Amino acid sequence: MGTIEGIRKHGFRKWYERQLIESHAWLVTLLLAVLTMAAGLEALSFRDGPVEVLFDAMVVVGGAALSWIAWRRYASTMLVAEHVGRQAVCPRCERYGFRALPPAEDGAHGTPMRLVAACARCGHRWPIDPAL
Repeated sequence: MGTIEGIRKHGFRKWYERQLIESHAWLVTLLLAVLTMAAGLEALSFRDGPVEVLFDAMVVVGGAALSWIAWRRYASTMLVAEHVGRQAVCPRCERYGFRALPPAEDGAHGTPMRLVAACARCGHRWPIDPAL
């Protein structure tokens, strides 16, 4: 599910909370993958047989690959959440948070991928750019 669909389905605040939880889960995965990679490096010994060396090398490579994937997911999820979160303040009354208008109400006939926010306090509408 994309950013716009997620905000429309769950609302901004719940979407933002889910993004933060998901990104921090990727951060924990990153830390565990780095620990796995370090344990594989520690266990890697060329005095062992070739099967043990191959297994330890696979643990190191797998930990490195998972670390890279987890870092990319963590960083991209946090950047999108931060980018949308910076735009979530009403320009008129400065209230944080918004209600996403349905595609038919946002005035963008034929462009359903546009996100228009409406302030719950003053009703002001402004566009949200979900892409970086």
